Amino acid sequence: MKIFAGSGILIFLFVILGLIGEVRCIIKAINCDWEPIGKAEVIYTGASLTGLGAVVGWIHIEDSPESDIQED
Repeated sequence: MKIFAGSGILIFLFVILGLIGEVRCIIKAINCDWEPIGKAEVIYTGASLTGLGAVVGWIHIEDSPESDIQED
């Protein structure tokens, strides 16, 4: 029975960390600079809507769309 209690605590910990990651992802999507839209906005918004925010919320993505634009 102690094995089940230990695994229950682990599952609870993963769920809590996932929910915190999802909230962090939503907050990062809201706080992004949306003029012009860059890769951070797309990734954070897509991850928030699909549930992948549980993982992506813990990752820092640089919000610099100017570096993606190349002028000839």
